[in-house]
Amino acid sequence: MAAVILFGKGGSGMRLRLRIAFLLFVGLIVAAAAIGAPADGAMAFTVSMEQPNTHLYRVVLRCDALKGETQEFKIPVWMPGYYGIIDYAGKIQNFRAENGAGAPLAWEKSSANAWKVLTGNAPSVTVSYDVLADIQFIVNSYLDENRAYIAPVGVFMHVGGLLAHPVTVTVEPYAKWTGVATGLDPVPGKPNTFSAPDFDVLYDCPILAGNLDTVSFEVRGIPHRFVGWNLGEFDRAAFASDMKRMVEAAVGIVDEIPYTHYTFLSVGPGQGGIEHTNSTAVSLGGLGGERGYRGSLGFLAHEFFHLYNVKTIRPIELGPFDYDRANRTRLLWVSEGFTSYYQNLILRRAGLATAEDVLRSFGSSIAGLEGRPGRLVQTAAESSWASWDQGPFGGDPDKAISYYEKGAVIGLLLDLKIRHETINAKSLDDVMKTLYQEYHKEKKRGFTESEFREVCERIAGAPLDEIFEYANTVKALDYPKYLGYAGLAASLPRELEEADLGAAARDMNGKLVVGRIDRNSPAGRAGLAARDEILSLDGARVDAWAMDALVGSKKPGDMVKVRYAREGKETEIAIVLGKKIDRGYRLTRIPDPDPPQAAIYEDWMRE
Repeated sequence: MAAVILFGKGGSGMRLRLRIAFLLFVGLIVAAAAIGAPADGAMAFTVSMEQPNTHLYRVVLRCDALKGETQEFKIPVWMPGYYGIIDYAGKIQNFRAENGAGAPLAWEKSSANAWKVLTGNAPSVTVSYDVLADIQFIVNSYLDENRAYIAPVGVFMHVGGLLAHPVTVTVEPYAKWTGVATGLDPVPGKPNTFSAPDFDVLYDCPILAGNLDTVSFEVRGIPHRFVGWNLGEFDRAAFASDMKRMVEAAVGIVDEIPYTHYTFLSVGPGQGGIEHTNSTAVSLGGLGGERGYRGSLGFLAHEFFHLYNVKTIRPIELGPFDYDRANRTRLLWVSEGFTSYYQNLILRRAGLATAEDVLRSFGSSIAGLEGRPGRLVQTAAESSWASWDQGPFGGDPDKAISYYEKGAVIGLLLDLKIRHETINAKSLDDVMKTLYQEYHKEKKRGFTESEFREVCERIAGAPLDEIFEYANTVKALDYPKYLGYAGLAASLPRELEEADLGAAARDMNGKLVVGRIDRNSPAGRAGLAARDEILSLDGARVDAWAMDALVGSKKPGDMVKVRYAREGKETEIAIVLGKKIDRGYRLTRIPDPDPPQAAIYEDWMRE
């Protein structure tokens, strides 16, 4: 505490002493409050890549006017849009810190994803580090001689407690490259320099650099561009037209565009796609060939529609984000599943898919769900919560499901239910519009599970107990009832006169290893288990192909002798083969739909 100097004697002196003491006290309060308070100065990154063959980015962050004796510099442990922990910190190398005069500052690793620096109230602090970018997967940064893909959460550190601070990024691309693309806003007059109002926006805007190709178009007067590396040969004018139609159809669902520009980034080989508020990053299989082209459009429609369903229409747990730990929600079956449902309708509304294409896709979703024994074990809500542990597409198929598949199927049934209850006056589109308006625009937050249900039932004008049972229990879905609202029927699984073992095996390092046992199958009842090594069938050594051929040569009711090894112990069992089940679900229109059924189908399918 500072010393208080007293002046004079008597009343006036006493008043002066009290006034000085009060001012000093206020000063101490202000000084104490300033410790750890947001900095007023700039935060600026420079990221360079002088030797891309090393897969190393060089990152420098300069922070001015930080307040406090120490500061923690942190890297996130996950990427919004991908619900799993990622070891971004493990890719950080050669961390250094110094003050504005260039003198080194002491630091220590304070947690798995944080570096604590003894800044000593230095007016300017610079930290630098390298990032190893050697994995071609959409949630990981990548760098080689051809292109640079920056996933910001794995490259740019933030100061603990200062996520709301404005920030700039200057990209210094490899000398042989000409382009840098991102959803960030450019800083006028500064080449390859971009700004973000806070780190949430920075982390939401991936960056692509290289010799890039751009296809541009406008929707409602707003510029859109598709930027990619090594796009290959395709009809760019036709692609721009198709992309414009796709975006217009997706925007039409909510009927409002919440961005001023949008960028699709095609980042090259790898896997996956991640949505962002005004951009998306995707690894496309290709834009050539009819089948691959249609699949790419569906993929892009899915990621684009996420700007509504996840980025603006979202469960309350998905923002503001905690970048230090898992952000779990039970509603990914809505966020991801409904987006999968809508990607098919978007292509149909854009005139880029036929009704048969859409019905085929929905049938595949149903078949995927019904083909998993885990549908009798795990609910859609549980699958959403467990994504951080088992991955986005489910774990063991005997115990888990994919919230993509079941969510898409529930979205289909819910849409048809709303249309039926309102005599086709309302649809799932109205649910999405209402959530966007009431929660994103008016309340400026996400919705809870109960709030989501309330909106659905308000739009339907009826209780939706069974629909939400489908999400929160393992109750069997009543396809005939719900599909019937649109005059549709589904061919159900049927037994074939073909033999089935009920087990799938794969060749691994010269061994034939069981990968999956179907629930209540001949193999399962006989005691065969996943990870068993199959030594022989009917006395003959087989690989995966020969195993399928041998079983296929038999009839249901025939017996096959299986010799297998488990934990070093060999056993031989006899398995009576069952009948193979055709689990395909084909959706078709019934011959004579009544007028309400016909009206629902025609409006739903835009016939």
